[in-house]
Amino acid sequence: MHAWIFQLSEERIEDYLCEDTLLQGDGSDYDYCAAISEEERKRAVYSLMAHILPLGMFRLKDETTLVYQGGFEQWKREWVERIQMKAAKVNTENVMNFCGEVYQLETELQNPLGTDAHFYLCNDDYQTFAEKSVELMRMVEHLTEGEELYIGGIIDFHF
Repeated sequence: MHAWIFQLSEERIEDYLCEDTLLQGDGSDYDYCAAISEEERKRAVYSLMAHILPLGMFRLKDETTLVYQGGFEQWKREWVERIQMKAAKVNTENVMNFCGEVYQLETELQNPLGTDAHFYLCNDDYQTFAEKSVELMRMVEHLTEGEELYIGGIIDFHF
């Protein structure tokens, strides 16, 4: 399967993530990474705004800048409700199931946006891995209305 890795930072990004930045192959999270075209980048940014980030939390200022509009506290309350609903389904009968209720709970905790996309939350290219959506939302938690996130490199990955 394929998904995108988005480089996002609270500072303008000088060194863009590229297909060679992350560890790939055996023993890594990615089979391989690949560069994308400008047209695909536009589709990826649209997808980030329309399908990945919580609706209304950001607006697109330009092709490399997201402006935080607020809404984190409401999103966090809804996330906690989802966590609690999934945790309530864990019991002594299913706690040891490989792909059962515990897996669903773990997935919710690590990936609250429910996306295959990953996020490279570094404004240089020294980090060798990207993060799941919980780390992005930890970054968003500290934003105040009007603050900006910058979009750097976007690459495709296969997993």
